[in-house]
Amino acid sequence: MKAETSFDFNISALRVWSLISDLRGFARWHPIYSIAADAELGAEMDVTCCLFKSGRKMTTQVVINRLTKPQLIGWQMGVRGFFTFDERYEIEQIANGVCVHHSIECRGIIGGLVGIMMRKGLLRTMRQQDAAFLALLRRQSRLPGQSNRNRRRPIKPPRPRGAAND
Repeated sequence: MKAETSFDFNISALRVWSLISDLRGFARWHPIYSIAADAELGAEMDVTCCLFKSGRKMTTQVVINRLTKPQLIGWQMGVRGFFTFDERYEIEQIANGVCVHHSIECRGIIGGLVGIMMRKGLLRTMRQQDAAFLALLRRQSRLPGQSNRNRRRPIKPPRPRGAAND
């Protein structure tokens, strides 16, 4: 079972990549994950997840299984063959910005069945994650010093005039 969402934003692919690959910074914006490691291909790391609306937290291991700068980052958790949860973000350059594709795939003997049962809730959660990431992108695009478009220039004072009899 695979669930996918996507959204467009007017920002550079490299900027999106720097925010999405900053795994230690996930806790600032991501509503579910807290990760205390750097993004490296093959890295195993602990991820703390909030479970449902109860606020309970669970820590599990994930492996970074996809990492291509500035296009793709993905990780996998679970028991291979039995139940795996594969999540990834793909960044696609478009005419005026990027399109971010977010996908989650449940695999394995139990994974397919669990994925089908959880599909609606999974899509809702993915949309919440995407909205949180979009909010971060909006904040980042408004940081001072990044754009000259709406910046006012100081008015030059008029030159002093000489005396009328000069």
